[in-house]
Amino acid sequence: MTITFLCLPGFPLAPLSLAIDALRVAEDINGTPALDWQTVSEDGGAVVSSSGLSLTPAGALATVARSDVLLTFAAADGGFAQPAASNATLRRLLRQGGKVGAVNGAIFALARSGLFDGVRCSVHFTYADAVREGFPRLEVCPTLFCEDRGRISISGAAAVFEYMLALIAQHTSAEIAVEVACRFQHATQRSEGAPQLLPGHSRNQTRDMLPRPIREAVQFFADHLEDRVLIQDAADLVGLSLRQFERIFKQEMATTPGAYYRQLRLDAARQKVLHTETPLSEVAFSVGYETASAFNAIYRRTYGRSPSADRANPQRSRANAALRDHALPQRPALTLAAE
Repeated sequence: MTITFLCLPGFPLAPLSLAIDALRVAEDINGTPALDWQTVSEDGGAVVSSSGLSLTPAGALATVARSDVLLTFAAADGGFAQPAASNATLRRLLRQGGKVGAVNGAIFALARSGLFDGVRCSVHFTYADAVREGFPRLEVCPTLFCEDRGRISISGAAAVFEYMLALIAQHTSAEIAVEVACRFQHATQRSEGAPQLLPGHSRNQTRDMLPRPIREAVQFFADHLEDRVLIQDAADLVGLSLRQFERIFKQEMATTPGAYYRQLRLDAARQKVLHTETPLSEVAFSVGYETASAFNAIYRRTYGRSPSADRANPQRSRANAALRDHALPQRPALTLAAE
């Protein structure tokens, strides 16, 4: 079996490294290379990752004669320099019976190509609202990874590792996949349909670890970003009085239900500001603001700049920008050569 890793400018280094190292360790355990791999870029030239490390690939995308699996690594605002030619190569690989995939932010590049129209896609939660808005033909699902009609979508770095473990189990043995996981001190193996872990925005818990009333209320808020609901509605849903609900929520989440709900809607809006070209007035309406002026004011207070300035920011592609501003300074590029 041959796996090709296609790296586009700004690709995230962590998921690529995890994918390659999982295969390397499996080969070490197995004694023979059951899974061959190669790296390519669109034109065969060196490509710089989001962390500033430069990868020298083995070749160009067009030179890939056959590949059982091709996974694309790219920044959320990344894309193909020659979209028609690259899209033709990917479609050729699909016709040959191969599978073509997107890892994390690469879903945007492949969605723009039309390759994922009508396909179920696992999309990282920080991009899910933007993908739903920008590509309504995609069926977004909140799982770790997904395969549908020859298309693979993988939600993040740890999910790539899980996908590699699944391939290793399929093409070598389940025992080798378990040993690979143990060598990485990876606690559990999760299947394709496993849900993504979501931040609970509490002190130290993911959403699935929150007490039942708070977990159900958080999901209720997430399901009603556009059609705004009352805090009383959430309290009624979980069977508490408004006063009890607000007290327990604040105790668990260190914020009020109203403030949490507002931030949830703003985070969804920022995804759309940064990763789609949807008119800003429509973005405002999509998260429950009746006027653009009210939306602009609270957006500026929260993120330090207006929605239009945020969209114009050249660093808008940051993977975590949809939630918080953690820009890092640029570093000189280092070089990694493909083996």
